[in-house]
Amino acid sequence: MTTQQDSHAATEAEQAWRAAIEHAAGCHACRTRGAVCERGETLLEAFNAVMHQQRQRRNSDA
Repeated sequence: MTTQQDSHAATEAEQAWRAAIEHAAGCHACRTRGAVCERGETLLEAFNAVMHQQRQRRNSDA
């Protein structure tokens, strides 16, 4: 992976994580144990997908 690709991947992951955290900070359901928030789940799934892609890229470059 090139430096530019690394930088883009890091930015993408940071944006996905920030979106999930910012949502959770203002969402009562996300802050309530046992509650379910569809939007929060979607944001976490998006973050997990980005991280999974990054791991796959790193492994294929190794």
